[in-house]
Amino acid sequence: MLESLLNELRAEGHLRGEISPSVPEEAGVSHWIVALQVIGGWLAAIFMLLFLGMGAAPLIKGASSWVVVGLIMTALTGLLIGRVVPSGQSGSMVLRQFLLVASLAGHGALIVGASLFGKDEEGTSFFMIAIYESVLLLWVAWMPHRLVAALVGAGALVAAVDLTFSLELARNWLGIYWLVACLLWHQEPRWQAQRYAEAVHALASALTLLCFAYALSGFFAGNFLGFHKGFRFDAALVCTVSIAFVLILARPLVNSVRNLLAVVLLVAALGVTWQAPAVGMGALALVFGFARGHRWLMWLGGALLVFGVGRYYYDLQMILLHKSALMVLGGLLLLTVRALIVGQEDRA
Repeated sequence: MLESLLNELRAEGHLRGEISPSVPEEAGVSHWIVALQVIGGWLAAIFMLLFLGMGAAPLIKGASSWVVVGLIMTALTGLLIGRVVPSGQSGSMVLRQFLLVASLAGHGALIVGASLFGKDEEGTSFFMIAIYESVLLLWVAWMPHRLVAALVGAGALVAAVDLTFSLELARNWLGIYWLVACLLWHQEPRWQAQRYAEAVHALASALTLLCFAYALSGFFAGNFLGFHKGFRFDAALVCTVSIAFVLILARPLVNSVRNLLAVVLLVAALGVTWQAPAVGMGALALVFGFARGHRWLMWLGGALLVFGVGRYYYDLQMILLHKSALMVLGGLLLLTVRALIVGQEDRA
């Protein structure tokens, strides 16, 4: 039935690319059984890799050797994953997890090898890893592996740009990555029916996770809410991107002066927290997750928003009285926005 529906959508021009209608082999299987299979695959892979690694590590000498080992492991595991995942054979869950851990070890070997090159060659090696990971991202059609490839590739690209150009702007990659992630989530209805939609989804997820991790690490970097060198540009750019997309998402709702005022108040509140980019990022991810039906993005954005607001409050270099006044003002602002929006709905 699902196959006939897909064929009908393709015939009418609403769907392009290949989408597999097959039901996952774990459908109907207890979640506990699946969890035990995942744990079993990881334990088997970890113990085996530790056993082999302890014997093989002394034989791997030099950066080139580590890179070759990483290339062999990632290419071999990618080839095997490509054969195992579409097969739908019973019991392949353990093998898939085993191969995923082996692939992670291969990615680790690539990173170790690239970091062992000299200063002049290190940037080039990370550039090559970023290109190689983009190939894996498109080649291996399994979302967990694609997410790993996107994470490693994006991180390698940051390292390559930083090592090659050594510019302050090159280090401030967070705002650019956040802009790309927001564009991808905002344009999801356009690319979700394309052939490589799953790879784009993995890239958007990886960029979001990287941005979240970097924004959270900023809270523990010392003088974060002061004018911390090297982070101020990123914080301002992330805030600008978040405000821009809030305005884009709110554009269809601005059909009266009251709603326009509500949007302006929310944007102003977002701008006040520009030195705590996790606040705006969490709010925007929560909105994107709700609009696109991604529960994981909703929960992740909501958790980041709550954490960011809490850390922003406790890290402010103000006396307790001023902090309390800010909390009161924040509550009044939200109540005002609610009154404006609800009043518009009641009158309509």
